[in-house]
Amino acid sequence: MNSQALLSNIRSYVCPRVYPLNSIWPPLRRSAVMIVLFIGNYGEVRVLLTRRSRQLNNFSGHVSLPGGKSDHVEESGYDVARRETMEEIGLPFDEELNKRGFVLEKLNEMPCYLSRTFLSVRPVVCFLHKTNHPQETISDIQFILNPGETSSIFSVPLLDLIGLNAQHEYIRKTTNHFKWGNLRWPIKHYFYPSENPNEIHWLDNIQDLSSDEEIEHEQTERSIKDLWGLTAQILYDLANISINELTKNYIGNENLIYGLTEFGGQMLQRKRSSWESGMIVNERDKAFDQIIPQHVFKHISEEFKL
Repeated sequence: MNSQALLSNIRSYVCPRVYPLNSIWPPLRRSAVMIVLFIGNYGEVRVLLTRRSRQLNNFSGHVSLPGGKSDHVEESGYDVARRETMEEIGLPFDEELNKRGFVLEKLNEMPCYLSRTFLSVRPVVCFLHKTNHPQETISDIQFILNPGETSSIFSVPLLDLIGLNAQHEYIRKTTNHFKWGNLRWPIKHYFYPSENPNEIHWLDNIQDLSSDEEIEHEQTERSIKDLWGLTAQILYDLANISINELTKNYIGNENLIYGLTEFGGQMLQRKRSSWESGMIVNERDKAFDQIIPQHVFKHISEEFKL
């Protein structure tokens, strides 16, 4: 499937709108991430990723998508993700970007996901391309990393996440399951080499601030970047959307978030409740079905069996 078909499927995806916005993207727990897609050296669709600075309190050093928390309730998911992308990696706002001959085209939004810290995360999907030649490889764009937020930036092929590339770029991948709150969560890891010959050259030209933060893969002794957790799950879901395969797993966690807000009274205040705090550190006596009615929880648990 060529890049045009993949992008077309992403544009055509209909994000379910079942619940009121405040129930699945609660005002005091709103977060958004931006998935920046672009065309790689071989015509493949690639995803822009960052490594979070060691100076950050949460998830420092992790591979992530640019994004962050909402500043006020009037902000849309796109507003949050766009602002944070500018702050973290220096992707210019639209007026300046257009002057340079580029467009950041919003393709779609995905359902909300629950983070381990009880934020509701809205992924926003965008396509970065030349104004008049959207299918050409970008050759001359520049980013400036914010060292307080981002230590490095790189990319991976979107279809790597579902194993459809004839020659994948990761060294190794694993999938395990982790029981959290009486639900079985899939944990995917994709280990990418820090030095990737398939990387687009304008990303290689950006100063890497993470030379002392790399980790070595235990089997290959090569420096690697570990794409895993929620970021990997979001991109796995997007890759399935791009090939119009929507039956392999339930996309997002909106039913769970709705259960937490409407039945459990959680995620309504900025400060974490005692139950949420216990869940974050995985206390044994804390679980989702303590605060969500059994008939609702049973329905939610089915989503985690796909």
